[in-house]
Amino acid sequence: MKKKYLIFFIVIVWSLSYNVTSASSVDGAEYHSHQKLIKGQVKNRYGYPLKDVKVSVKGKAGNALTDAKGYYNLEADIDDVLIFELTGYNKQEHRVAGKSIDVFLQEDPAGELVNTLFGTPKSSTFSGSMAKVKGEELSDIPTPSISNTLSGRLNGLITTQSISNGNDRSSLSLRGRTPIIMVDGAIRDMDGLSFNEIESITVLKDPVSLAAMGMRSSDGVVLVQTRHGLNAKQVISFSAQGAIQESINLPKYLDSYNYALLANEASANDGRPQIYSPADLEGYKNGTNLYQYPNVNWYDTALKPRYSFNRFNLNVQGGGPAARYFVALENQNQGGIFRDGTNDLNTNNTVNRYNFRSNVDVDIDKNLSIALGLSGKYEQVNSPGAGTDAILDQIRQTPSNAYPVFNKDGSLAGNSLYVKNIYGQLYQTGYNRDNRRTLLVDASLNRKLNFITSGLSLTGAIHYTSYYSNIISRSRSNFAVFQPVIDPVTQAESYLQFGTNASYANANSYGNSFARRLNYDAGLKYNRSFLKHHIDASLRYIWDQYDVGLSLTHAYQGLVATASYNYDGKLFADMTVSHQGTEQYPVNKRYGTFPALSVGYDLSKESFIKGDIFDQLKLKASAGVLGFDRTSNFAFQPYYTTGSNAYYFGSTATGMAGWNEASLGNPSITWEKTRVYSAGIDARLLKNSLGISLEYFRQYRYDVLQQRGQSNPLLGAVYPLENLGVYNYNGIELGLDYQKRIGAVELSLSGNLQAANSKVVFTDELVRKYAYQQRTGQQIGQAFGLVASGLFQNQAEIDQSPKQFSTVLKPGDIRYVDQNADGVVNEDDVTAIGKKGMPVYYAGSIGLRYKQFDFSALVQGVAGKDFYFTGNNAWEFQENGNVQEHHLNRWTPTNTAADYPRLSFGTNTNNHRTSTYWIRDGNYLRLKNIQLGYTLPSSVTRKIGLGNLRLFTSAFNLLTITKLKDLDPESLFSSYPLYKSYNIGLTAKF
Repeated sequence: MKKKYLIFFIVIVWSLSYNVTSASSVDGAEYHSHQKLIKGQVKNRYGYPLKDVKVSVKGKAGNALTDAKGYYNLEADIDDVLIFELTGYNKQEHRVAGKSIDVFLQEDPAGELVNTLFGTPKSSTFSGSMAKVKGEELSDIPTPSISNTLSGRLNGLITTQSISNGNDRSSLSLRGRTPIIMVDGAIRDMDGLSFNEIESITVLKDPVSLAAMGMRSSDGVVLVQTRHGLNAKQVISFSAQGAIQESINLPKYLDSYNYALLANEASANDGRPQIYSPADLEGYKNGTNLYQYPNVNWYDTALKPRYSFNRFNLNVQGGGPAARYFVALENQNQGGIFRDGTNDLNTNNTVNRYNFRSNVDVDIDKNLSIALGLSGKYEQVNSPGAGTDAILDQIRQTPSNAYPVFNKDGSLAGNSLYVKNIYGQLYQTGYNRDNRRTLLVDASLNRKLNFITSGLSLTGAIHYTSYYSNIISRSRSNFAVFQPVIDPVTQAESYLQFGTNASYANANSYGNSFARRLNYDAGLKYNRSFLKHHIDASLRYIWDQYDVGLSLTHAYQGLVATASYNYDGKLFADMTVSHQGTEQYPVNKRYGTFPALSVGYDLSKESFIKGDIFDQLKLKASAGVLGFDRTSNFAFQPYYTTGSNAYYFGSTATGMAGWNEASLGNPSITWEKTRVYSAGIDARLLKNSLGISLEYFRQYRYDVLQQRGQSNPLLGAVYPLENLGVYNYNGIELGLDYQKRIGAVELSLSGNLQAANSKVVFTDELVRKYAYQQRTGQQIGQAFGLVASGLFQNQAEIDQSPKQFSTVLKPGDIRYVDQNADGVVNEDDVTAIGKKGMPVYYAGSIGLRYKQFDFSALVQGVAGKDFYFTGNNAWEFQENGNVQEHHLNRWTPTNTAADYPRLSFGTNTNNHRTSTYWIRDGNYLRLKNIQLGYTLPSSVTRKIGLGNLRLFTSAFNLLTITKLKDLDPESLFSSYPLYKSYNIGLTAKF
């Protein structure tokens, strides 16, 4: 199927290229003598037309401006040089060789605006730390969630993709913390947005940018800005794409014959009788009676080899001097991973989503402007009645010989150990349908107060978010399965029933699956320049409250003051102070102050360093105190619960309800705090073609909430959370980018790298008998376990070694190091294991453009990472469960060089422990995205009335280089497999 898509795409591009070449080829002499009007189109590097680009002839008078579709007309002669200029983009020059010149401008990073919480400063005079990606860069990636597209694109941000219960998204980590997601000024879920409504996504990392969040500032912020209208002629955009997805890195489970062989071996190792007879083994091996000796590949039975994904988007953008608008509609469909059943109901795990957005900006007069944004999402998430994740877990757990799918009479097969037939769970448990609705409202106002003083304005904004989920359940949990029983005398076959066919539920969850959020801010702004001095300051009151279901309302309020100073683009400083509080703390301890300051100095502006090498050489540093509110509702108060029949009174000893102490309060509880320091350098060299960014950061986290390690048993209750912990976290971030035009080829390269270390300065832990068991002084999240020293090869080695956990050891068991040399291996020998440093995350991308063709690729990876290969997905025969191909290379007397211990049927108390034996190399390099596109030249699109038409094909998660086998290094033991996608699509502008 994917080959057909690719062939179809290549044929279309070839035919268009042939027709375009034939239509636009011009004899140079004929053109020179008869044609002097040059026509063309100017776009950005993503193929979006650019308006108001100045096009001029070098050394001659006269120029032209591009229209809303990027088109221009200009008179010039052969060999004249056309200059293309637009603020925020690098200037380009092109020599006239024909009647049409199409240009793709590259953004000028120094002139780019930075989105912050309360402003948009220029990146060249911004002293903070951020990373930014444009929405156009993400829209063609064949994945349903925006978070999945951010991998490797934002320096400092680490993404990890996973899928669960219809949610295909990536978790985010920023400098060791989980950042807050903000969309248009409110805390929201960005994965609920459509791709084409996003203008940009910015990561804020420095204390000045974050301090405005007050008690929620220490985790960092991912800021999403949606698109708005333009003072330009209306442009209608349409995009469509369809993808085929394939599951990757599925575990490889053994067939019935090998399962039975290993089960007998494991049982013998445990000193138990054989589970399967020679006749059973022969039956599994020859496969002549699959009812009596089943051999079912449950992945092949239940999962599709390929499933579909498609997305369609229509948006309109335009406006005039007084009003501007952007309207978008999108439909997205995610096909299910399971094979389709024979029933008429949709019992697959499908997702169908609709998005809309309308952003309108209006200038009432020269002093008053308002904006209103309305957007929403309706999403229908379907799943089998038994549950998607539950079925995938069952597939992993069920051996291939557990039962056939059907019995001879067509009934569902099963037995006393396996009463939930997987086919039955897929197609005979009905369905659940989750209808999710989200509504977003944003309104803002800005009133200039120049009559008081020039540059002063009144500003305010209000944001409302509403989410509601209604689950329609037409499901059942029980159905009958049957096990054939053979009469030993007559050989007649009958069936033993397990379970009953329950009725299907008919329920609607009109309940408490809702969430609401209201936040607003209002205040004054001041923006003014005095000669070489520029000041931008604001003072705001903020309010933010949210409700989730029937939980208590949680609210924050306070004041935020910001100020930025810029002297001639050379010296600059930014300051933020917020004073914020919440009702969750005692009355006299509800508010805190969070100050931050950053400074910058661009040495390239100085005469002693000016030259042809540096276009920017910015030194910057920042420091501040940030907060993190992690307490539960009113944790400073003790809680009591009622108990039934706690006390007995009267002659009849009547029971009376009493009160129990449920949890202790901590009247001194407060928010966690972080002192942050960072310093770095931003440089641009060689006429802005090369960019380098290097930053060091250090976070000192204190007042971290944790429970005391030592408790008094006389207390009779668990200690409450207290502000005890102290942690250090520091690291570096490196970013590089390079842009170069080589003849007709435009090249762009970029890369980033993040490396960090952490340390537990203090944690209130139990008294340890040995220093090597202390958690204090280790890195945050340090794993502890036993140190393995191979496998016992014979009984003599066992006899000469320390006893291990009072377990009867056998050859093939794991040997552990006796850390304290007391002659016994037990919990006292647990120590820090695994890598002592943090992993290094890195990414790199390449972009190429040759005439109308474009190509891009992004790789992303990690080095210095390990993980623990443990649990039901790694060990053998857990809970009557499965075995995999890696269990074949187990220790036996004839395979002493094995990489897996001797087998046991169930848990082995010696081998199945966290130890260095189970550490695996988690390093990987993944080709995350690759794309090839073709844009029709303007000489064709003008004739057919289009502003732009681009065809493209792309792939996602195409290739992974890792030492792991049958295990995805990104999602590891997740039941729902990740996928790779093959995609074709088009974008058109009218």
